Amino acid sequence: MRSIVLAGARSCLAGVLAFGLLNLPVMAASEKPLGMVVTADHAHLDNAAAAIGADVYSGDALATDAGGSLRLKVGAGQVYLLSSSAATLAPAENRIQAKLEHGTMGFSTSAPGQLAIETPLGVIRGADGKPIFGQVSVMSPTRVRISSYEGTLAVERNGQIKTIASGETYDALLAADPQTGGNPPPAGTGTGSSSGVNWSQVAEIAAPTVIAGLLACGLYPESDSSMGCF
Repeated sequence: MRSIVLAGARSCLAGVLAFGLLNLPVMAASEKPLGMVVTADHAHLDNAAAAIGADVYSGDALATDAGGSLRLKVGAGQVYLLSSSAATLAPAENRIQAKLEHGTMGFSTSAPGQLAIETPLGVIRGADGKPIFGQVSVMSPTRVRISSYEGTLAVERNGQIKTIASGETYDALLAADPQTGGNPPPAGTGTGSSSGVNWSQVAEIAAPTVIAGLLACGLYPESDSSMGCF
């Protein structure tokens, strides 16, 4: 009797395992890629070297070594990582959100409603339905530099919005909080100011930023006539 019960249990377990294995491809197929690698130079996708044509899924770690670059097609737009940068992609509402952890990311899209860039100081998106081309650098957990090469950008934090017009570059610094001894508050918390961020316009774009912008256009060959590279 005991042998019959054991045999039945083994058969049941085998059936459960077989059913699970059969459904693994179905589960994997249900997750759609958020992007695709277009070019890669000294770049990584998770723990492997990034390869042209590779699909990028939600949460995949994207990184570049010193001197490296990585360009991705994301929906109707593209994003790129410059040297020593790290980011991930994730779905958010009706758009794809690229989270820049550190380094520099460029972005270009003709459908700004489908793409947003998350930084420690706020979420960057198109301010209207017009094409955008911009760049953001996370210089520290409390400082970000944002440039718009084409179109108007909107930076949203704690319900407050800062707009950056085409041709403008701004430094954003978390405002000091008197309750923490003058130190900037953690990201996502408020301060005495409405947005918790001090904004200062960069009068003259530094040479590294200009070089990065030109490199961005080199990575976006769709157009030879404009900085937007659409």
